Amino acid sequence: MRPFLFIAFALLATAGDTFAQWRRLGNAAVDLQLSGLATGPMDRVQFRSADGRLFARAGAGQWYSTTDFESWSLEGSEPSTNSLPTPIPDRLPEPGAILRATSARGVIYAAGQHVWRSDDGGRSWTNLTQWRQTSLLGAAAADLAVSANDPASIAVATGTGVWRSADSGLTWSSCNAALPHLPVRRILSLPRGSQGARISFLSAQPGTAAAFEWQPGERTAWRPASEPAPNATLVAASRRLGAIVTVVQAQGEWAYAGSSDGRLWTSMNRGADWSAPAFNPGAAVESISVDERDPRRAIVVLSRQGAGADTLRTPAVALRTLNGGLYWDDITANLPETAAFGVTADFSSNAVYVATLGGLYQADLTAPSWTRLSGGGLPASPVLDVRLDAAGNQLFAAVYGFGLYTAIAPHRGRELRVVHAADYTARPASPGALLSILGARVTDVTAGGRPASILPSSAAETHVQLPYDLTGSGVALSFLAANQRISLGLPLQPSSPAIFVDPDGSPLALDGESGVLLDAQNPARAASTVQFLLSGLGRVAPDWPAGQPAPLENLPQVVADVKAYLDGVPLEVLRATLAPGYIGFYLVEVRLPSLVNSGPAEFQIEAGNVLSNRVRLHIEP
Repeated sequence: MRPFLFIAFALLATAGDTFAQWRRLGNAAVDLQLSGLATGPMDRVQFRSADGRLFARAGAGQWYSTTDFESWSLEGSEPSTNSLPTPIPDRLPEPGAILRATSARGVIYAAGQHVWRSDDGGRSWTNLTQWRQTSLLGAAAADLAVSANDPASIAVATGTGVWRSADSGLTWSSCNAALPHLPVRRILSLPRGSQGARISFLSAQPGTAAAFEWQPGERTAWRPASEPAPNATLVAASRRLGAIVTVVQAQGEWAYAGSSDGRLWTSMNRGADWSAPAFNPGAAVESISVDERDPRRAIVVLSRQGAGADTLRTPAVALRTLNGGLYWDDITANLPETAAFGVTADFSSNAVYVATLGGLYQADLTAPSWTRLSGGGLPASPVLDVRLDAAGNQLFAAVYGFGLYTAIAPHRGRELRVVHAADYTARPASPGALLSILGARVTDVTAGGRPASILPSSAAETHVQLPYDLTGSGVALSFLAANQRISLGLPLQPSSPAIFVDPDGSPLALDGESGVLLDAQNPARAASTVQFLLSGLGRVAPDWPAGQPAPLENLPQVVADVKAYLDGVPLEVLRATLAPGYIGFYLVEVRLPSLVNSGPAEFQIEAGNVLSNRVRLHIEP
């Protein structure tokens, strides 16, 4: 039972004192149901004979190298390699095929739509990658390399990454699991409940969906979403406005549309009628952010067309309207002259963030001056999109090559926010609840005039536990931040349950027998017991002091009536107690039915007639 204590501690502890501590949500690999994991398009591969190292070039031009065909290092320049002379076969296996000689007599490789091998100098060929009507590698080959030290060792660069065979093409393995080349382009949706984050790619993977999801509990790769990314709105707006509409953003009755030639339209009746466009010649509208409370306020970023053959657009332009598009103010200020791709804003805090080719930038709308966000684990790579969660507490950045990253929004440093520590929502407080004060490391915290316990914290957030014996319909929370006393009132109810989740929505659920963390690779089994860690279940009996680890035996029981549901069906609740040996965590253990469907299911806790957040639990019969 003890292993979960270390996992729980990791949810509350943050390394270092840098404000923005970034965490990657997912990885850079994609599951396309090929012979291994895929990633973004690669166009060159080379072996170095001196040490057998494999080099690969990404579509954007950067070179990577690997010695173990798993981990990759970024190279500063194109490698110097020894190559074998180009062979002259009797015939090609397919038109335009790439040819590579080997050190073995008569053995030649070729690559095009498929990879081929000839053992007789090119008189006959064997297809090494055809499976039914497709390729095992998922795409045509852009390059092929043969090791000068071992003619059976070959590597191929394709639109789905780098692939290697150590046995002359009889079997293939993926080299993509740790290759940082995910071509993430847009953030389509953020984790919410039992749904994961969804993204789109810079260019569609061959034969795949338009959207990819990192499912809660996933540990392997991004997977094609169950439905394609929505584009009907763009198509309808393009037809209605007679332009190539690149983005539409709606809020209530208001809608904004932008085109590839720099025009901006506004509608006050959900797109039934549109205003005459504001025109920004030589630019393309990339992204629009609209104020949810006052949709007359919006921010848009555009990129001006680059010169010559440069396909990137530069420099960026940032515009703001306060009156529904009647006038647009230029707030570009000192935003670097580099292509911009995304914008998001928390208008209540006057905070705005822009994703650019040169990284992620933030500004205060009261006096726009742009500052680059760096460090804290954020890769130094182009950022192609940026989003804030609905509450403006968490910032998400789509980093080209690396994937999706998240951190507590830096603007919380000037406008603190109190949320539930389990899932960062603004649900009511309850006796004994764990809360997070986002934006600062605070001290001297009191709840209802009584000291509250401070748990492991960081420069970006402080975790506190409320006393277990609070009563009433509200509680006054007071604390010191930057030598200033801040007081605010929170609604209070007897129970306000929330299951602890990771930033990707993965619940803190463990096998009741082994203590193993459950996820997509370690699913729960039929008729097994599952333990969930929660906050907000309220009072316990016998009473227990806040800020003290729960005992290892004779655990205090939750007073509220606790129920559990799997896809809406009630489960047997075996116990609901404090989590042994830990501060502020509750443990609810349930038994799964003996007959279950294989795959993900929705799980939810109810305490005192109040439902928790929904989470995804992976199950196998």
